[in-house]
Amino acid sequence: MKRTALLPLLALLACHAAPLHAQAPGKDAKAAQELTHAIERQVLSMNVNQDLKYLIDYHFSTFHGMYAYRELMRWAQTAPAPERETLMALTRAGLEAIVRDSGMGLPLDKGAGRAVGVLFDKGLPRYAARPDFSDPATLGWDPASFERTVSPAALGQSLGAKALFVQAERGTPGATRDLLLASALQEFQTLLALLERGGDSGARYMPAALKLETGGWAVTDASSALYGQLSLLQGLAQLHATLALPELANTPHVGKPAADWRKDVRRTLERVFDSMLTLHRDARSGSLVRSYDPKRGAADRIGADEAGYTLEVLAELAAVLPRADGLRDKVLRQLATQADDLLARLAQRGTAPRAFLLGNDRVFDGTVMRLDDQLSIIAGLLAASEAGGQDRHAKKAREMYEAARSTFWSDAAGIFRSAAGQAVSAYDGHLFGLTLAAWRRLDRALPAGEARRHGQRHIEVVLKQAGLQQAEGPATGEPRQPETFIRDELPDLVRRIATLKKDEQANEIAAAVKALSDQNGDGVPGCRFAGGAFGAAPVIVTQTSVKTPFEIPERKAP
Repeated sequence: MKRTALLPLLALLACHAAPLHAQAPGKDAKAAQELTHAIERQVLSMNVNQDLKYLIDYHFSTFHGMYAYRELMRWAQTAPAPERETLMALTRAGLEAIVRDSGMGLPLDKGAGRAVGVLFDKGLPRYAARPDFSDPATLGWDPASFERTVSPAALGQSLGAKALFVQAERGTPGATRDLLLASALQEFQTLLALLERGGDSGARYMPAALKLETGGWAVTDASSALYGQLSLLQGLAQLHATLALPELANTPHVGKPAADWRKDVRRTLERVFDSMLTLHRDARSGSLVRSYDPKRGAADRIGADEAGYTLEVLAELAAVLPRADGLRDKVLRQLATQADDLLARLAQRGTAPRAFLLGNDRVFDGTVMRLDDQLSIIAGLLAASEAGGQDRHAKKAREMYEAARSTFWSDAAGIFRSAAGQAVSAYDGHLFGLTLAAWRRLDRALPAGEARRHGQRHIEVVLKQAGLQQAEGPATGEPRQPETFIRDELPDLVRRIATLKKDEQANEIAAAVKALSDQNGDGVPGCRFAGGAFGAAPVIVTQTSVKTPFEIPERKAP
């Protein structure tokens, strides 16, 4: 059920009884003018993602987008040079669009333009005016859809992505790196105030959801969500590692030396970790639980995705802390307890359930087996194995990978299905990044090059072909804008078409418009061809769909 963007143009061509060069001179000029106007309308209104792709949610979500960027950068760090440069250029363009251009959050100090220090959870990445990529003043997003809310999960992923970018770009100082470091530090300052909004003097925490109203933050969900607290720890851990970079030592950043910022981050890390243990730890099993509500207390369960993510975050946190740091010992103890409890609950299973019920030692499988539950456990066990040196954790992860591959793999697409039995899979930024993280961690467990190949295919199919990366700009190979083409190249195209037979004209036009919409040929359209008249910012959007058929279609005979 694929729609074609060229139908109006093809209908116009069908009206011509003969090629333009075969008509009378007066009709020649009129037909050329009509054709010129038809192509202009086609070029200026074309939306590749709407016509040829199947986006589910084309908003930018801070949690989903920053999660994906963080994992893309980790993947890029071990990639061959050409692939690394491509992925970092894509990430740089996206983070600039979010932090510098969007306006989707609280602005930095005066003089910094629209750059923000804390992003709202969600916004529409469409420009408010026709974008001119040589003029940053035209690149503000339409603010009508901004949801002025913030959550720990989104804030943590934003911190992590910004901090990791500074690490990845070390040794190459630049405006983007400096901007993202300043944004991360202001985001951290905002977090300190938000940590006072939940709980009591015994265990203060950032509530699950807050909304900015009349200059102040209103709590809209007072509970503590484990995933959100873990996300904060992950972002703070990356910021802590970033502030240790030697090249940051001798220059003040947002008014303070990096060493002073690092001490503040270290204190906040311990505060968030301790409050998480206080509120979320099940006394009997030692496992963390899904949520804590001030009125009802702690939940009695943990989701498979939360259990795996817990292992991953604790392993990352232990990795950035010095060996002599007492917090590192506490983190490693909780990591060992969590991993052992998880192994015991998975002892008789080859796949992960939807949730573990800690109160009665049972599990809840749910109605559909989901990919994110399986990959979270696999990635978490591999992270725990790397941190603690326990091969039994890695062995269980490999066993679960084989089970997941037999259940979820689509040979036709070359990627995992998002859930068992899905011929069309829904991929959001979180599942995209989680899958990439699983391939990264499986690299040592699989034959040489296999995980790398699968990860590259995953990026190609989900990010580019399916449109999760919704658009690209000049920085990633889409330099010409429609108006430039119409002014400089359209007259020659029309003259060339005039010499062709009618049945050849449509193919020539289609090829020209397709080349214009995706100038570097990677499957991702330029900004002006991915969101209507005002285009789409070059960011990763929330969710798209991917065909994951069960049968490889037979090739038709030539």
